[in-house]
Order: sequence, then structure tokens, then C-alpha cells
Amino acid sequence: MAEQKHGASRSRPVSSFIFICLLSVFINLDVAVGDGSSPSMVQYTPADNYLINCGSPDSTFLDDGRTFKSDPQSASFLSTEENILASVDSISNVVSSSSSSYFPSSSFPLYSSARIFSGVSMYRFLIFRPGRHLLRLYFYPLPHPSYNLTRAFFTVKTDSIVLLHDFSVEDDTRLMFKEYLLNVTSDKISLAFAPMRDSFAFVNAIELVSAPDALFSDSASAVSSPVGVFNGLSNYAFEVSYRVNVGGPIIPPKGDRLWRTWQPDDQLMTFPQGAKNVSVPPDIINYPEGGATPLIAPNLVYSTASEMADSGTANPNFNLTWTMSVDPSFSYLIRLHFCDIVSVSLNDLYFNVYVNGMMGVSGLDISTLTSGLAVPYYRDFVLNASAISNGSVMVQVGPSSGIQSSLPNAILNGLEVIKMSNSAGSLDGLFSVSGTQQNTLLGSRTMKIAEAFGLAVGMTAIFLLVAQAAERLGEARQFLDMASSFQFQPLQFHV
Repeated sequence: MAEQKHGASRSRPVSSFIFICLLSVFINLDVAVGDGSSPSMVQYTPADNYLINCGSPDSTFLDDGRTFKSDPQSASFLSTEENILASVDSISNVVSSSSSSYFPSSSFPLYSSARIFSGVSMYRFLIFRPGRHLLRLYFYPLPHPSYNLTRAFFTVKTDSIVLLHDFSVEDDTRLMFKEYLLNVTSDKISLAFAPMRDSFAFVNAIELVSAPDALFSDSASAVSSPVGVFNGLSNYAFEVSYRVNVGGPIIPPKGDRLWRTWQPDDQLMTFPQGAKNVSVPPDIINYPEGGATPLIAPNLVYSTASEMADSGTANPNFNLTWTMSVDPSFSYLIRLHFCDIVSVSLNDLYFNVYVNGMMGVSGLDISTLTSGLAVPYYRDFVLNASAISNGSVMVQVGPSSGIQSSLPNAILNGLEVIKMSNSAGSLDGLFSVSGTQQNTLLGSRTMKIAEAFGLAVGMTAIFLLVAQAAERLGEARQFLDMASSFQFQPLQFHV
């Protein structure tokens, strides 16, 4: 559904006292596992935890409690021909304000040093627990007397996945951060940096951390008409394109159990005038048994949301819309986070969810699914590349017209857009790990071309049949015309 005009805004009659009382009841009924802010609720210690500040002579201590090893301490992981390093005292004075506003300042020390590779170089890590791993790479083109890092072009790949192909960071005022989710099935993994011809490569910092098994399941809703099921997600590698705290501020790594960064949504909302940010104290968020946990998203995500600004209007005529630019040649996993922090009673909030104009969920009732208010819930969708137009992913929530509720409204708390690897085993282009290029006719566009070819063949066949039928019809008409030219006389019998 497209955005349209919105009605006049007016305040929604919500009693904070009743709201808090209801929440207290749900807490006392032990609907949830525990307090979302309690450090003892869910503790996660990764089996594999490699943190390297490349090029740094000393260990780096971050405010989230993690320690990144120095370059000398991590030398045993690296195979390289040369020892080329770059470093500065600080980058805070050279990074643009627009860039720094989307990167927590606590991560700046990781960009202050770098290791440079003039030839193919490789990090090798032992894996103590195979399975999903978070891989984070930091890039910033530091000054160096012999190497202009803004001119570096290189490929980054693992044993089976191309992460970056012909990659460069040409703007020395912007920080670059890449985050991946890889399924490591062996007891080791290699991370190779391969410069393009007559160029070089670099990296500022590396994280390789075990991810929880329950972070992603093997299936998701397939955005189509009708909505189906997409299976086999464990066969894909992922790159995080967007991770958004809707209606709230940036959440730095220290606010997330998996040290993720959540960006605000102010640059992504298409119609901000139609939205109103709402929030509640994070400690009233109640995680359910067998559902969302703080490892899925922190309570800081679920305690903020955007709702319709004029939700008190009887017939609002718009959707809340977020638009994200993406590479249209890839499919995407889209995770939406919901938590009803606006209702005063159960079954009071129903709304529809749309992905790229297609129905994702009709009449979503969070309180019924979670059996309470302020209880987190999330939903995964897969959007095929063939359904992406204008190079963007669009997520919308809007009132459900077919269901009676107190007042029409819709909310969203969090949003993640995650790129899926293609048939070449790549997250950046059509080149495989071996360096061979996948035929551009393959992959997500093949179906479109095959359909077009089939349509052309079918139309040609129909044309030939019609022509043949017309030819036969012409012959029949010619025969009838000849027959009508004869005059038949009745036979006369003479007796």
C-alpha cells in the first residue's frame, strides 16, 4: 500500500497508571522468563572469540568490556609476506559528523590502526564450536607515507564465501563497517585478503565470534502471493545491510548481548510526519519462554517504537513506511521486531505488515501471539531478488481494515535487512571463491529471462497455429465460393 494523506493528529487516551498496573500483573504471573535488563537472565559466552586490532602495537580495551588483541599478539593467526602497518593517535577530528553519528565513538580506537597487505595474505582461525559465527570487519583509510589506502582495491573471502570483491574505501572521512553471519562447518576457517592487480589491501580490525544456535532458524515466511515458506536458510551466508532501532536512539555494542550496533531510523522513514515515537522503561519488557530473547534483540529495542501519529483518527489513510537502498541482484532476509507497548488491554491492536507492497502478515495481533503486553515478538521474511524494484526494500505497517479494534494503529520496534549469498557463493558480485564468474543469466534473474523466452516461444507457436488455421479457412471459403457458382437442377424422370 502506498502512502497517502493522513488525518488530523490528536492525542490518544492512554492511561499510564492502568498501563503500568497491567504490566505488573503480567510480570507477577511469570509470563516472561525474567527482567529484560537483568544481567543474569541470559548470559552468552562465545566458544570462539577472536578480537584483533590490526596494526595496533597494544591491546585495545573497549567500554563494552571486550579486549582486542594487539597486532603482535595475533601474529600467529596471520600469513603474510610483509609487515606493513599504519596508525594515528585519533580519528575523531578527521571523520565526518554524518559518519560518526552512525558509529559509536567507543569503536573509534579500532579504526586508529591498520595492517596493509601488498600481496595475498590470510588469517587462519581454529573453530572450537562449528556453526554460525559473526564476522565483523572494520575499514578506514589511514594515512601512510608509501600507501594511499583510498586507492586500495581488493577482495576478501573465506574458504567458501566471497565477502567483498574489488572493494575500496575512497572517502577518507567515512568509516566502513561490515558484518557477516557465516555457517562454519569445519574446525577452522581462513580469511584471505587478495589485492587486485597493481594494488594492495588493508583492514583495521577483525572480530570472529560464535553466534547462538537459536539466532536464526532454517525457515522464514516467503514474501509472495500468497505468503509461503522459505526453507534452507542454513545453506546461506548473510551480510547485515541494516539493523535499526525503530523509534529510538543508536544502541552501541555495550547495550547488546552480542555486541551489535542498532542505528536510529530517522533517515529511513519515508513519511516521518505520520509517525510518533513511543517508549517505556526497558526493565518492564518481558521476554517469553520459547520465544524472543535478549540474544535476538536487547530490551532497548523492544522498549521503543514508532506508532501512527494520528492513531486516534477513526479512518487513518496511510502506512508507516521505511525504505532501505539495497543491491537488487540479491535476495534478503528481513527480520521485524514487535512489542506492544502502546495498548492498555489485550487484543486491542491489529495491523497489517507489508514488504515491498506485498502482504507479509494480515491482521497481526501481537498480544494474542505473546499472551501479554510488552512481550517481544519477531518475524522473519525472505524477499527474492525478483521482487525488488528501484533498488530498495520497503517495509510498511498499517491498520487492518477488516478487524474491529478500539482505534486503528500500527507499530514497529526494530528492523533488520540482511543480504543472502547468491548461487556463486558470493555476497558481492558474481565471482566465486575460485575466481570464476557466474553467468549473469543464472541466479535470481534466470527465472525472468526463462519466463520471457517461454512467452516468446508460446506467442510464436500461437501465431503459427493461427496462420495455419487462417490458411485452411481460406481454402475452405474458396471451395464454398466455387460450389455456390454451380446451379443444381432437380432430376427429371420420364415414365
